[in-house]
Parts: sequence; C-alpha cells; structure tokens
Amino acid sequence: MFKSYYASILIAVGAALLIAAPENWMLQIVAYALLSGGALMQQSASRWYFRASVAADAMILLTILGGTPVLGPGLVHIILSYVGDAVQWILGCLLFCAFGAVMRAAGKKAALEWVLLAMWSVSCILPILSALMGVNDVTAQQAAQLTTILYPLGCIALLLDAFRAQKESIRLEGDNT
Repeated sequence: MFKSYYASILIAVGAALLIAAPENWMLQIVAYALLSGGALMQQSASRWYFRASVAADAMILLTILGGTPVLGPGLVHIILSYVGDAVQWILGCLLFCAFGAVMRAAGKKAALEWVLLAMWSVSCILPILSALMGVNDVTAQQAAQLTTILYPLGCIALLLDAFRAQKESIRLEGDNT
C-alpha cells in the first residue's frame, strides 16, 4: 500500500524539481530520475507508468548529451534541445494517461486529466512549432512567453494530479486486500 504512496512522492518531487531548476541540467537529471523511479514503482497500476518511465530515462540521456559541458553550444545542442522538448511532451502525456487510467479504474471520471494533458501539450509543442515553422520574432517571443507560463502550470498539475491518482490507487489497493 505504501509503494504507491512513495511512488507518488517521487513523481511529485520530480515535477517540483522541473519547476525549481529549469536551467540546471544536473537537477533536471535528478528530476527525471525521480520521475522514472516513481513511474516504475507504479507500473502495476497501469502500463502507462512503465512507458513514462522509459520516456524519463530517455530524457536523462538527452539531458546529459544536451548539457552544455558535454557537447558545447552548436547545432547538435539545438537539435537535442528540440528532441528533448518532444520527449518531455511525451513523458508528460504518458503520466497524465497513467493518472487517467488510475482514475478510471477507481470508477472516477478522467476529464481533468485530459484538460491537463492539453495544457501540458501546448506548453511543450509551442517551442517546437515555432522553431520548425520559422515564425517571425514577435510570434516567437509570444510563444516563449506563453510557454514560460504554461510549463510551470503543467508541472504543478503533474504534481497535484500525482497525489490525486495516488489517493485513488491506495484506496483501490485497500479494497483489493
């Protein structure tokens, strides 16, 4: 019963670290390791957690490779940054799908998870789209401002929804015993 509690704590602390140190690549690695560990501990609740764990492991690799001390500035660093944005988007989507699966297993509605998933998706896709589409400076600046608002909100949503899903997961484990 406490396994899901500790897993949710790991996911929440990982999400909090993503908010606290967005530019510190070393703390980002720790955050993704916590997300990966928490998701892996919860894989019995939903297969979405296992997939999220794999995505977090990929983010650890991309963060190490994309960290400035490893490769330095240049085209490879920029490409790895955008690949990291895409994998981070996938990671958040997988976690929200896992939380939704837990809610559905508990007989609750998962509409909130879909709304949060949409907000997370917008915050992660905007930088990728603005880079790929070659938008003008004003539009790119507006997309960056929107991203700086939505990304921390998405991390806070991950943090809070992890506890919401954890509560239902513990209740389900208690009912099954």
